[in-house]
Amino acid sequence: MKNDALKDRLSRHRGHIVPSGKNETQSRPPEAYSRLAEELGGRILTNFAGSFCVVRKTYPFTYVHGDTALADVAGESSWPMSAFSVEEISATVSPSGLLFVDTETTGLGGAGAVAFLIGCGLVVSTGFEVRQYLIPDYSDETAMLEALLEEFSADRSLVTYNGAAFDLPLMRDRMIINRVAREIAYDRHIDLLHPARRLFRRRLADCTLTNIERELLGFFRQDDIPGYLIPSVYFEWLSERNANGLAGVLEHNRLDIISMYFLAGRIAEIYRHEGRTLTHTDDLHSLSRVYGRRRKTAKVVELYQRMNQDSEAALAEDILWYHSVALKRTGETQKALDIWSGLAQNDSREGYLANLELSKYFEHRLKDFKTALQHARAARSSPDLTDSRRRQLDNRIKRLRSRLGHG
Repeated sequence: MKNDALKDRLSRHRGHIVPSGKNETQSRPPEAYSRLAEELGGRILTNFAGSFCVVRKTYPFTYVHGDTALADVAGESSWPMSAFSVEEISATVSPSGLLFVDTETTGLGGAGAVAFLIGCGLVVSTGFEVRQYLIPDYSDETAMLEALLEEFSADRSLVTYNGAAFDLPLMRDRMIINRVAREIAYDRHIDLLHPARRLFRRRLADCTLTNIERELLGFFRQDDIPGYLIPSVYFEWLSERNANGLAGVLEHNRLDIISMYFLAGRIAEIYRHEGRTLTHTDDLHSLSRVYGRRRKTAKVVELYQRMNQDSEAALAEDILWYHSVALKRTGETQKALDIWSGLAQNDSREGYLANLELSKYFEHRLKDFKTALQHARAARSSPDLTDSRRRQLDNRIKRLRSRLGHG
């Protein structure tokens, strides 16, 4: 630890040191805390700021999550960082260098929301371990956050699901309010919600973690507590010292964390094999759009060819249009023309775009102004055109008529 960081920690602790001779029973946790830890299979830890409960669970390599064994995911030595980014990144990340984090809170945000349970998951020598930090009461939040801070380091990357918008800002705010730290130390942050949406939103629409689990990992939760009920379970513990529902809350949190690990491995596998593990047309198209943004046009064309071969049904118009543009860029003009000719018959956005491309092709490449005019008029008849597009087409039609001597 650097000297300035050490001084900062010591200055925070100085006011909490118990003077010699003071009655030490004051620092002992209440009996209810011990009952809570016993019921949850954890233990109570105490530091200068209070007491908190820690629960550990290790998933062995033989553990199977849906249709995948932990050993299959843990066997990968590195994952491509580009799997989790919009841009192409040459760097890789080791799964053993990641910390998976998920919070359970008393509300959906704001100054009054408290993360009463924070779970951390990481690869260990015996499998995948989840360590959960629970505050038995609000007064113990500082104690829990002080201990939690030790989980983070500048050489370890964080993984969350929607954590950029929720978990990380909330933890940072609570650490500032409790004078624990102003920043959380980590190398990179991987928010799995965004790469999951890039790949699967077209097919699944619902990209909540529980739906991703079912549809992608083949994992179905049994008797899982709904997220909206979690705060009320904690409030019942605070008011009645009734811990009956808290075990379910901890299990919900653990499943979120272990699912993030398996999801990260699945996404990394897709990019490592350049989509060869994908079977759904919508997922292949979504991946091709990622490659398109990265200017990897040859990959876009390759995935289109695979979709054409694998799909028994006709491809959607937007898929055909997108890949016709890629074919044009790679010089496969005739294949693009074939797609445009089919789309041009449709009264849709793609039909308008196809007619416009055909008009340009016949005017500039073949000097066939009559056919170019036909396609320009077809594009002009498309519904829902903007005023700007109408003016552009009117100018095109006027120019083509002039070239044909129609005045």
